[in-house]
Amino acid sequence: MKDVLIKGVIFDKDGTLFDYGEVWGPVVKDCVDTILMTFDLRNKDRIRREIYQIIGVDDEGRVYQDGFLFNHDKLVRIVLRIFRFCIVNRISPVAMYRTITRMLNSQNLKVVRKIHSMDFSRLQDLFEELDSRGMVIGVVTNDITANTKAILDGMGISRHVRFLRTKESNCRRKPSNESIKQFCTLFGLKSEEVAVVGDSVVDMEYAKAGKVGYTVAVLTGYGNGEVLSQWADVVYDKVEDLVDDNVLLPPLL
Repeated sequence: MKDVLIKGVIFDKDGTLFDYGEVWGPVVKDCVDTILMTFDLRNKDRIRREIYQIIGVDDEGRVYQDGFLFNHDKLVRIVLRIFRFCIVNRISPVAMYRTITRMLNSQNLKVVRKIHSMDFSRLQDLFEELDSRGMVIGVVTNDITANTKAILDGMGISRHVRFLRTKESNCRRKPSNESIKQFCTLFGLKSEEVAVVGDSVVDMEYAKAGKVGYTVAVLTGYGNGEVLSQWADVVYDKVEDLVDDNVLLPPLL
């Protein structure tokens, strides 16, 4: 990493600004309970565990990196996995796929409610400090705009976010660096003056493609720490740890 003053930071949302398992665990549990009842699979612990792994999060907040939630761009792999599960358990693969996708797509309100019930005071302190230092803050996510805004509001940080790109925005998704270019153009920044904070290899690839000056990985999503450390300049347990980061927040003279 070069010695450069960071003037803007782009955050991922899910798994970065909040712990993916903590938020999605209870929501996915409700989905799995409904699936077990719908297909008459109640009281079968093995099947319950398999469905959690297919979806990508279990009721205790454990994250499975090859799950449905994290691989929307790998549809063939997901469909084949569901197909194999259904054949073994004598379930209609079409019905199962439709049930999982319908239920997950309808959980946004529950996720927002969960966010509103959590304490984000440390995250708020971090964003307040970044903002007070004149840092331009952005969020780039593959979620929809309305849901993203509701979550940022629920965390109490929306007023600090000056740049937002979602799956509905006029730019290509990560790991394309298009949103980094837009960020730099809009705020008159050089790419080396930008930091990217994320929880996945896709976020790391995004940072590399954008030639940013500082790349930060956090372990609250589905990324593997050992793998992420090969990409990032620094790896933190959670995003709030950035309050002690001397690159983003150098000591005041």
